[in-house]
Amino acid sequence: MSVAIAADEDIPFEDDGNSTVLLPDLVIEDISLSTNSPGAGEQITVTATVTNQGNTASGSTNLRYYSNGNRIGESPVPEMEAGKSEEISFSWTPETESTAEISAKVDEENLVEEGNEDNNVKTAGFITFKKENLPDLIINSINHPQYPSPGKPKTIGISVINNGAASSGETKLMLYIDGRPAREWDIPGLSGGESAYKSYTWIPILEGSAEIKAVVDENNQVTESDEENNEKTATITVAIDFLPDLIIEDIVPETEGELGKPLNLILKVKNQGTFASEEAVAEYYINGTAPDQEGINIPALPAGTGADVSFSLIPDREGQMEVKAFIDSGTYVYESNEDNNQFSKIVNVKTKLPDLIIESVSLTPEAPRIGDSVTFTVSVKNIGLSDSGSSELRYQINGANKTYSSTLSVPPVVTGETVKSTFSWVPEEDGNLNMELVADSGSAIREDDETNNKLTRTIAVSKQATYTNGGSSGSGSGSGSSSKSNSMGSGVSKEPARNVEVKELDTRNIMSGYHVKYDFAKNATCVTYVEFEPRKTFKKTTATVEVLKEKSIFVQKQPPGRIYKQLNIWLGNKGAGREDSLKNAYTGFKVEKDWIKNNSVEESNIALLWYDSKWKPLKTEKTGEDDDYVYFRAETIAYSCFAIGEYKGEEGTVKETTDDEGIQETLRSWEGGGKAILNSSAEREDDIQKKPMGVAKILLAISLPLFMILVEYFVLKKKI
Repeated sequence: MSVAIAADEDIPFEDDGNSTVLLPDLVIEDISLSTNSPGAGEQITVTATVTNQGNTASGSTNLRYYSNGNRIGESPVPEMEAGKSEEISFSWTPETESTAEISAKVDEENLVEEGNEDNNVKTAGFITFKKENLPDLIINSINHPQYPSPGKPKTIGISVINNGAASSGETKLMLYIDGRPAREWDIPGLSGGESAYKSYTWIPILEGSAEIKAVVDENNQVTESDEENNEKTATITVAIDFLPDLIIEDIVPETEGELGKPLNLILKVKNQGTFASEEAVAEYYINGTAPDQEGINIPALPAGTGADVSFSLIPDREGQMEVKAFIDSGTYVYESNEDNNQFSKIVNVKTKLPDLIIESVSLTPEAPRIGDSVTFTVSVKNIGLSDSGSSELRYQINGANKTYSSTLSVPPVVTGETVKSTFSWVPEEDGNLNMELVADSGSAIREDDETNNKLTRTIAVSKQATYTNGGSSGSGSGSGSSSKSNSMGSGVSKEPARNVEVKELDTRNIMSGYHVKYDFAKNATCVTYVEFEPRKTFKKTTATVEVLKEKSIFVQKQPPGRIYKQLNIWLGNKGAGREDSLKNAYTGFKVEKDWIKNNSVEESNIALLWYDSKWKPLKTEKTGEDDDYVYFRAETIAYSCFAIGEYKGEEGTVKETTDDEGIQETLRSWEGGGKAILNSSAEREDDIQKKPMGVAKILLAISLPLFMILVEYFVLKKKI
């Protein structure tokens, strides 16, 4: 039925554009089932709530029901006023066990013209029709004595319950003790949820463990929905005296130990007695010596339970360390066995060893010919954790017809440092010759890695002399550069050695336009890496990280906030670390979790501070963490003096200086070392480019007067 309402008071003509058609709109708001767990063959009622959400009354129609898309029934739907609802019910008996999706659709045959014909279906979801309802007998509980003693009567109580939906018939309940039948009872029929209780007086005979097992309907007299849940077992201990018995099962180090540093361990404790223990104390010894530390507190433990108790110690030697623990060493806890409270464990402590590698080899001249005296410079670096002693380096050059071999003495090498040794050789044949260098060839030094001592290289020897423009000058320049680097030592810093706690170095080639990353793999400092994109070329450049004991001599005042570490980071001695030499720079660093915890520091406040006339916080973000450290990286402007700490927006503690470039200008003003730190090869190139202009000005100043004299001479001659 449709009704047209005029937009104006006049009755509208058909299709005059002023009419609004009012229509019903039937929807199913809800579908419910009379039970949520029906059985196959059990009648259920499906009820749908039908609503007319249109704006006029609907005509009569029908409602159809579906199971998994198959129609299972139909009910009439009467006429409904707008906004009214009707509950339409349908009874249905599923014949088989299955899972079905129940749905309904109103006005499927479109008997009623509606405002929306696409909203007539509703799904109730899935429901499972189980087998016919059956009983399910289980042992609900076994109540047994907690501390039975031999010869003393104790009561065992057994509760049987029917967890099924149907009543059970009569059956039997059996009690077994240590696998032997002890008692049988008749259990009457139980309705769903009904229980029965039986008790038995038991007199234990021997000490030890006893197994109590109860089984209902052992012979399957009753058909149940679950035939696998009819028994329950309990194990109890029979003893004359019920006492605890504390033992140590193991001592487990969390990491490999390191000399002089705290090592966390776990003491695995168990109460294997028959009674709960009270709190106790364990003592421990390192290689037979009791450390000056408090004992380990052991919590109270119920019988048969254990606990993992953490403690820490400081290893007193490298290699193998014996850790011995005594639990309840003062016999404060009365135990059934006082002779099993000791446990020993051998723990490995990291041995700090040197590790020699051949860092590089260079030869002069670089393109030798037959008969040249070739000088080889070999750089041996100690990347280990301790200084090395003296050693030998073996070199061998294999030609087509002859082999040249000898050894060099290498002095002791401090950890992180490099020493250079030279030897000479005169090639007697041309072609590509293979050279092999082996550090510590005599195995005189015990190293952390004995497999990284070798370096091989191919040498091209020519018959004729090889010339390059300015070759001599280039060689001299290289030699001078090397000399300057050596004069500066391993670091390009003028920080006093007494203020340097530890440092680490890494060497890379810096080429303009190629990303550079220095990885400090030995983890000697809190800096993990330095990376950037160079604007200039510096070739082979060493990055040095110095962790300081106090503030650097380069800064005037302490940095603001709670400080974790103060440090210097230098890039070579030619200005590679200056702001105009790099871009997109990042510094990775780590902070100990213990420091963060002990100082109540918020991780989000940790920042890398850079000093240049005042302390400036750099944009810092967290990148990860492990058991001991939290890792960060900071966007970096240039490399000089830094601090790591908690920064809460404090102002820098140093006022602006009159120098426009702060520490950069301060270092540049120094003689010798300061210039070596800051003056880049690019600056020297600029100076060289400027020098030709100066020469041109001098030539112009000389030639202009000469030219004027010549002009005047020719004029006078013509007049004559």
